[in-house]
Amino acid sequence: MGTLTVRKYGISLDPLELVDFSEKFEFFSETFTELGFDQSGTYTFRYSDDECMMKAELQRSQDGYFLWVYVQAFDEHEHRVKEIAQAFGGYAVVGGKKPA
Repeated sequence: MGTLTVRKYGISLDPLELVDFSEKFEFFSETFTELGFDQSGTYTFRYSDDECMMKAELQRSQDGYFLWVYVQAFDEHEHRVKEIAQAFGGYAVVGGKKPA
């Protein structure tokens, strides 16, 4: 899968722009575990199967965390990102950028 495009998504409580979550780290850790991700770093979770590889990263913010998901697959695999977003009660924001 090394030559496949990597797509970046932000997971947000707002469907139009990336906003941070005010949840504690344990909320993310538990939810990612339920989704089949393995923690691979302090703020990084990974998932892979025959169809895709995904990496999720938490980035500290003033109020909590921004959540990013990177997907490497033959298709956009947006359905999996939507499942992840729903598990967090949020939305997938394609190519999400932090507010200035």
